[in-house]
Amino acid sequence: MENCGAMEKIPGKENTLYAKSILKSWELSDDDIKAVASGACALKSFREKNISPKIFDSGIAVSMFSKKDSGMEMAFASGCDLLGLTIIDMDKKLGNSAIKEDATMASYMADALGVCESDFIEKSSRYIKRISDAVEENSKNGVIAQKPCVINLGSDEDSPVQTIADLQYMAEKFGGMEKLKGKKIAVTWAYSPNGTRSLAVPQGMISLATRFGMNVVLAAPEGMDLMPDAYERAEKNAELSGGSFVRTDSMEEAFADADIVMPINWAPYTFLEKRTELSAANLGTYIDLLEHELRENNRNFIDWEVTEAMMEKTKEGKALLLHDLPADVTDISCIRGEMTAQVYNANMASLLAQAGFRPYVIAAMIILARSEDPKAAFATIAEKAQKRYF
Repeated sequence: MENCGAMEKIPGKENTLYAKSILKSWELSDDDIKAVASGACALKSFREKNISPKIFDSGIAVSMFSKKDSGMEMAFASGCDLLGLTIIDMDKKLGNSAIKEDATMASYMADALGVCESDFIEKSSRYIKRISDAVEENSKNGVIAQKPCVINLGSDEDSPVQTIADLQYMAEKFGGMEKLKGKKIAVTWAYSPNGTRSLAVPQGMISLATRFGMNVVLAAPEGMDLMPDAYERAEKNAELSGGSFVRTDSMEEAFADADIVMPINWAPYTFLEKRTELSAANLGTYIDLLEHELRENNRNFIDWEVTEAMMEKTKEGKALLLHDLPADVTDISCIRGEMTAQVYNANMASLLAQAGFRPYVIAAMIILARSEDPKAAFATIAEKAQKRYF
C-alpha cells in the first residue's frame, strides 16, 4: 500500500459511488476513478501480504455474459470471491420482455451484478442500463432489501473495469497517477483474422487517458472509425487536462517515441451499426456475409502488426506494451495477428500482470458501491489483518 498511497485516497462518508451502478467511466468523476484505482491497489497489497479482505459474511454475486469471455469471467469471479461473495453465473442474456423480472430475481440476495454485452452498437449499453434501472426501481419500491452494484464488464461503448485497471497498472509502472501526465500513449488498430471486436477498449482508453493529461495518439487505417462522440470526448478531455489527442493513419507515427503502446483490433463503427440493423431484422445470413466482407477488407491492412522493429521506434525502445488479452499472436494463435510471437513472448509477464489488476478493480468497485464509508471498511481490513489459511 505504501507504493500507491491507496489508503489516503479512498473516500470516507463523502463517497459518491455509494449505491451507484458503474456503467461508463466517463460518467464517473476523476475522484471516483482515483478511488476505484486506489481501492484496487490496497486490495492487491492485502493479497500480497496474505491478508483476507472478506468483508461479506454472506451474499451472492451474479454474472451475466451474453457470450464467452473467459478472462473477464475469471476476473469477476476472483474479485467477488476475494470479498467473500458466492458466485452465480446466469449463463444467458436476459430476454427483452423479462429483463425487469430476471434482474429482480438475481438481485434478492446479491451484492453485485456483473453484466457483459458488447455485440450490438448503441444497444448493448442500453441493455445494461435497463438492468441497472430495474435494480434501482426495485430498491426504491422495497422489493429488494439491499441494492446490488451493477458493473459493466464490457459493452459496445466502454469497458470501465479494463480501462481503470490499465490506468492503475500504468500508474504503478510510472510511479503514480500524477506521473502519467505528459506520457505518450499510442492506441492503435492492429490486424486480426477475427476482426469483429467491440470498440469498448479503444474508446474507453482514449477517454480515460486524456482525462489524466496523457498525450494520446490514436492510429487506425482509413475506415476503422470509432463512434463519433468518442473523438469529441477525447478532444474535450485533453483540452481540460492539458494533455493532447491526435489521430493518424500511421502505426509508425503513433509508436514514435511513445511511452506506452496498446495495439488492439476493433471492428469499425459502420460495420457494427450495420450488423445491429441486420440482427434487428433477423437477417442472420446477411450478418455472416457482412462479417466475411469485413475480414476480407482487414487483409488490406495485414501489415498493421507490432514487430520488434516497431517496438524499437518507441521511447528508448522500451515502451510499456498493453493489451486486454487474449491477443492474436502471429505463429502462436494465428498465421498473422496483432503482434509477432517475439514481441508477445518478450512482454508476456507484463501483459499477464496487467490483466491481474482486473479482479482488484472489480472488488474495489463493489466495496465503494456497497459501503457508505469505504475508508472505514478498508481500515477494518487492515486492522484485523486476518491471515488467509490454506
